[in-house]
Amino acid sequence: MALADRETIYIVDDDESVRDSARALLESYDLTVEDFASARAFLEGYEVGGKACLLLDLNMPDMDGLELLEWLRGRQIAIPVIIVSAQNDAEVQERARRAGAFAFFEKPVDDSLIAAIGQALKAA
Repeated sequence: MALADRETIYIVDDDESVRDSARALLESYDLTVEDFASARAFLEGYEVGGKACLLLDLNMPDMDGLELLEWLRGRQIAIPVIIVSAQNDAEVQERARRAGAFAFFEKPVDDSLIAAIGQALKAA
């Protein structure tokens, strides 16, 4: 399948158990998943193009999720970004919205995340 035809969900979270459980959930819906333990690892492995969305944790060492979102937007990379975080702070949510986050979910997530991913892929 050509890159432009592929739908991929990228997961960036420093917690391996979170990545594993998110991968299992998404793959149970027949979605293609690539996961990364850090923002830097994502930037090294991400290829712009194709229908995709990014599930992004906020609290990570080195480069946090908001810094990655702002980095992507600063370079006009328009991949839809869904923030998934244990941090439920109104100021952080507002900063994420201003930076262009597609949606914001508090951990643990429920099935509404799957609906948001479908909407993000349509918007990609």
